[in-house]
Amino acid sequence: MKKEVAKWTVFSLGGGSIQIKEFPLNFNAQVYQEKSFKEIESLIKKEEITLLDYIYRNEKELQEYLISIVEAMEACVQHGLDTTGVLPGSLALERTAHELYKAAIACEDKDQNDALRLMAYAYAASEENADGKTCVTAPTLGACGVMAAFVYYCLHDLKEEKSKVADAIAIGGLFGNLIKENATISGAVGGCQAEVGAAVSMTSAAFSYILGLDVGQIEYAAEIGMEHNLGLTCDPVLGYVMIPCIERNAMGIMRARDASLLSKHMSKIKKHVVSFDVVVDTMNETGKQIPIELKETSVGGLAKEFKYE
Repeated sequence: MKKEVAKWTVFSLGGGSIQIKEFPLNFNAQVYQEKSFKEIESLIKKEEITLLDYIYRNEKELQEYLISIVEAMEACVQHGLDTTGVLPGSLALERTAHELYKAAIACEDKDQNDALRLMAYAYAASEENADGKTCVTAPTLGACGVMAAFVYYCLHDLKEEKSKVADAIAIGGLFGNLIKENATISGAVGGCQAEVGAAVSMTSAAFSYILGLDVGQIEYAAEIGMEHNLGLTCDPVLGYVMIPCIERNAMGIMRARDASLLSKHMSKIKKHVVSFDVVVDTMNETGKQIPIELKETSVGGLAKEFKYE
């Protein structure tokens, strides 16, 4: 005999976070006392430590865990590159990462080859998500292709050690944590600027670390990554995380790469004006102004205008 013993109303907030209406929950309690990048930067300058010192001091076993994340992202992209067929759902979309990767390796132009590889990796992870396979939220599943593409590229094309790639995503994660703390990473709350925008910002910081940039340049790259996704709407066709989401991840990894390169060279020319903290606050306010129809409801924007046949 079935008997109801309790009733919970659970809301997904994105990035693995949930809220329960009938029960106070705080499993996402922050481990960092500093609540802004300005505070973090002030602390590390005062104590003469690096960003990584700061991160691993607060999360002592994080690197070991992140190595397992690196391996999971690598496996996700590899499986996505190796798999063909049709994605589930009424859109009946063909997987394309495999063919895009073939086009990349056949391309003789190095710049185009690199760009196509990165986009193929992003497609691979995003198609795995669309197919219900194992992926890593970074910061969400809808934006999982950006960081995963970066990780795979570092391991297979740049030949970086897993430990260094883990350090890079630790740096990216710090910026993602600040976005989550001071704004949102949920498309339902802030639009896709909160998902892909956050993923691009995080990956821009991670790319910058791999390039050997300093703290100010890393912050600048993270700021660029978010600033140029401001106002991005979340309007998935038929509610599937496929159109425009998969392609958007491919564009996101390119923006992250470009943000780190722009920061590297522009920092030598002038001091950047807009801080990371300011752009996060701006994203939060912009998200509040985006109409509900353009925040993961699939009743506005591309989801409304595009008729898939």
